[in-house]
Amino acid sequence: MEELIVRAFIAPHRRSRWLSCLSSAKRRRKFLDCLNHCADLDPRYARPVPSNVDVVALLRSHGAPAKCYVVSDIVSIDGREMSLDEAVAAAESGGWGTMIICVPGRLGCYIDEAGTKRRLLLVRGEAEPREATE
Repeated sequence: MEELIVRAFIAPHRRSRWLSCLSSAKRRRKFLDCLNHCADLDPRYARPVPSNVDVVALLRSHGAPAKCYVVSDIVSIDGREMSLDEAVAAAESGGWGTMIICVPGRLGCYIDEAGTKRRLLLVRGEAEPREATE
């Protein structure tokens, strides 16, 4: 799962470091601190999310399922599969950088350590918005 995330959304010149550190039990915790001011996201696939936009609704409009996978500097949610609502709420209130992956390699979001100041929609491939249905 994490390899798909890195290959899809991390800048090519930083991928090998990410893969190496995430897979190392010894280095992972310290490395995840880089999510707090993450400059390694590939800008081709990262779009700013305005503060007045509901991240969960935005992700669902792109086809996000109810469950997601989390890579986070928040210890309690890192490496977990959890509900999308719970993951976004924890990331926005947790105070540490977080990547929430909804469709591996195609759709997710990044929320920085400030919770709502820097939020990015991560979209690659066919994860385009769908019409809202009621």
